[in-house]
Amino acid sequence: MKHVVATLYLLFLLISTGRAQTGSWNPPGADQSYPRTLLRAEAVPAVQAALQQPTTQRLYQGLYQSAVVQPTTDNTSSDGRRQRATLAKNAAFVALLDRQVQNGAVSPLPAADKAALIASTRGLLETINTNVEVFATLSNPSSYNDWQWRSKDLIDYLIAYDLLRGAGETDNSLAVAKRRLQEFAGNLDSQAVKPFRPVSFVSYEFFKQVKNNHALMTAAALGMAAVVLNDVGSATYVSRRPTSWINHGLYNLDNVLWQDAQRQSDPAKVAGYAEGPYYFKYAFLNCLPFFRAMGNFLPDNTLTYSFGGTSRAIRNPYYDPRYDQLYTWITAILLPDGRLPALEDSYVDMGMPELALTGKSRYLKPLHLGNLSGRQLNSLTTQLRDITVDMRAAYLAANLTPTAPTNAALTVLPQSGNLVFRSGNDSLATYLHVNGKGGAAQSNSGGHSQADASSFLLYAHGQLLALDPGYLSYGRRDSLGQATNHNMLLVDNAGPAIGAPSTPNDAPASIRTTFQTDKLSYGEVQTSYKAATITRKTLFIRNSYYLLADFVQAGAAHTYTWQLHGYGLENGPTATGTFTDKLADHEGVWQKNGASLLAHVTATGGASGYAKATNRHELTYNLSEKHTTLLVQKTGAASTQFLAALVPFTTAAPRLTTSSTAATAAVTARGDYQDLAFAQADTVLTTDASNLLSQPVKADGLVNFFSQDAAGNFAQLFLEQGTVLYYGAAPVVQSAKRATISWQRTGVTTYGGYVSRATTLTIPMSNAPTAVTGAGITSFRYNAANQELSIILSQASDFRVTLPISGGNVLSVELTGFTALRTNRGTRLAWQTASEHHNRGFAVERRTTAESQFREIGFVNGLGTATTAQRYQHQDATAPADAVYYRLRQQDEDGSTTYSPVVALPAVEAVPALSVTPVPAQDFLTVSLTGTADQRVELTLLDQRSRVVLRQAVRGEARLEVSSLAPGLYFVRATDAAGTLVGKPQKVLIVR
Repeated sequence: MKHVVATLYLLFLLISTGRAQTGSWNPPGADQSYPRTLLRAEAVPAVQAALQQPTTQRLYQGLYQSAVVQPTTDNTSSDGRRQRATLAKNAAFVALLDRQVQNGAVSPLPAADKAALIASTRGLLETINTNVEVFATLSNPSSYNDWQWRSKDLIDYLIAYDLLRGAGETDNSLAVAKRRLQEFAGNLDSQAVKPFRPVSFVSYEFFKQVKNNHALMTAAALGMAAVVLNDVGSATYVSRRPTSWINHGLYNLDNVLWQDAQRQSDPAKVAGYAEGPYYFKYAFLNCLPFFRAMGNFLPDNTLTYSFGGTSRAIRNPYYDPRYDQLYTWITAILLPDGRLPALEDSYVDMGMPELALTGKSRYLKPLHLGNLSGRQLNSLTTQLRDITVDMRAAYLAANLTPTAPTNAALTVLPQSGNLVFRSGNDSLATYLHVNGKGGAAQSNSGGHSQADASSFLLYAHGQLLALDPGYLSYGRRDSLGQATNHNMLLVDNAGPAIGAPSTPNDAPASIRTTFQTDKLSYGEVQTSYKAATITRKTLFIRNSYYLLADFVQAGAAHTYTWQLHGYGLENGPTATGTFTDKLADHEGVWQKNGASLLAHVTATGGASGYAKATNRHELTYNLSEKHTTLLVQKTGAASTQFLAALVPFTTAAPRLTTSSTAATAAVTARGDYQDLAFAQADTVLTTDASNLLSQPVKADGLVNFFSQDAAGNFAQLFLEQGTVLYYGAAPVVQSAKRATISWQRTGVTTYGGYVSRATTLTIPMSNAPTAVTGAGITSFRYNAANQELSIILSQASDFRVTLPISGGNVLSVELTGFTALRTNRGTRLAWQTASEHHNRGFAVERRTTAESQFREIGFVNGLGTATTAQRYQHQDATAPADAVYYRLRQQDEDGSTTYSPVVALPAVEAVPALSVTPVPAQDFLTVSLTGTADQRVELTLLDQRSRVVLRQAVRGEARLEVSSLAPGLYFVRATDAAGTLVGKPQKVLIVR
């Protein structure tokens, strides 16, 4: 009888198991070992070893402290559910790594501590709240908005389960957790495909109606469930099958990003993400962990996935090069300090270190956040642990080292609408972004597009100086998203409409003519709104300052207002930055954190008036601050031109003056160079009225620019749609056909240029060139009698002209590299030269963020003349821990000097410390916190039974009254807003 019972029981198990596997997902090539989400088992030792690095150790220590807390009992609200899911993931990650950090030393976890973490995670998994809100109701047609939290909860719990399996937990020990996860994923999938019928003859489905970040987040969570729980199944519920999850998830993720008419990007080109940088990040906080799990679970293959009766062959997204286009886009537009530009509905203080999950270091960029306030996301920890999701475990598991940016001086992305000018790739570089978004990127941006066509933002010297207003939150987006909040033109005090769900802003823009030469970058953005067409033409001069020429055309007279929202407030405190009113001189100056922006603006025939206003921008999530806006008006004109010089500086700016006439908008600049520029409505030969130079300048372009160096020698020129520019009676350049032309002196014997079309250029030259090169050059001819060079070009092209060396003179030093590295002895500077000629040596100069200019800290002798590569180094033994910048001032034997590019080192992250005096204490305690950057923390005093007897919020230092407490031993601890310990808790003895 016992044998019969046993046989029947075994048969029952086999039948039950067979049923349970209905709908399991076992694709070819799957690696079914654990862990398989954030990392593989073979990667764990390398992650453990990386904990020896200071930055990684601090990040892990904070995660560890958040993983050993008691879970909240709130398992109903979204906040409570998020906290529990986050805790499960973090505790499981610590258990997997099996490491603790004490006094800077990394060691294995005590067995009891590891067991407690596993038990805590298992308990959280076994008590998951699996409820998922319905897609829509009559009273709330967007109730799926809460799925942004459910999808993140599900992903965090799935990762926790996977990491526990990797830590040695068995399928049996986690059987209850597995069933809860299957139920949770099934509920989400069921709601995502269940029709909503407001009336009997109308039906809506989530994935068929929603084509934005919400769809991506839900799809990624379902896909992650299929990877982690691939071996479960259900004979009864289709929604509880991994095959349903992966088909619904990956098909719709592919559809929303690449296929649908409302798709967020484009499979064939770098087209960005239509909803903007922040919502790309927000969606990919779900997508990146799923993609990484797919890379761990499956090889690089293409499988068929189906949804709604349609099937597609889709490549594993971890390997799919289409996603590289998105990662390339977002890294190409990053600010020099590593933040996302606050375009559309994007926050001002967010970077994207989560790109480490791509497994490709070229997409992980350094963060230089020292100039952000204590209320902003000013550290790697706060970037990875914001209010929506904690990505610290994912970042640590990726174990990548950031790589320096390698962006070009001019980035042109017409499909995504990004036009970016840069002076370099260090954190002090000058950066200008002009918004030229149109096409599908604009029409599919919907409820996250702002009224910002042709607007710009500017960053320089480590500081944002011309503001995009940012984004407080979705519920408050109207307060900062209007045209009056952006650096753009208003027509009769209005601009395009802000976008709304399914309706983008009503002003598509386009990026037009662009080019880059050695000393000038150029680009145009055109848009139309309020019955006017606006073309913003940007010149970046010598990587130093910007000229913005705004051409406005309409069929009737209007009042046009040019706006600049600078980062500074008139009569404001240091924290907000300051503004200096120089409106009488047609300009204003903003200053913050040692960086300044001078804006000088005029219009054709002179501006009608200059004014200022107080506006608001985002400081961080749901928190704004004030700034001063410069307003320049032109009234009663159907068409006009504004010309603005935007000069970022730290010490002294060039002197700018207005020289406009009735037909021109004109500005001059006096400094190291003598520059003049004027814009006009038509291509007529016009003489500049400034009298800046010893001879008059005449030109027939729409925008015209001419420059001489301090010695009065030709430096460079620019013509937009012109044929000639004269200096005095002599032409400096002539074109047989009207073209946009740039021409500049790039060295002692070298010149460079650009022409926008096929033409013949005639340029005065005192000597016959030794070489004329360029892709579009058909031929060239030198006329010795007239001392003229004729260059025949068959197409738009840049080109170079090389003259013979006069008297044997050659360039003095060719610098091929310059680096700075912190060591335990300070900072080691190293540089290399390819050749040297009469090189006296190099003065090493340093500047901190507190200093307004560089100062010399050492001198390294050169070799005089050398034709082979040479290496140099200098040790800065007194390098400060703050952010610091270095440059070389190369000196020739004749006294002339040349500066190297600037190399930046971020500040050494301070280690928080907590100290208490006096000990023993009687009536009061003085508690001091260092290394917290004036961060608000909560002090808690506990007795020997861990009961809280006193709690107080402080910044820096506080005095606690303890006279009412009984004598005995107490403990003081400090925690930040996230509940993470700040410094080491201290023992306190109170005596009487």
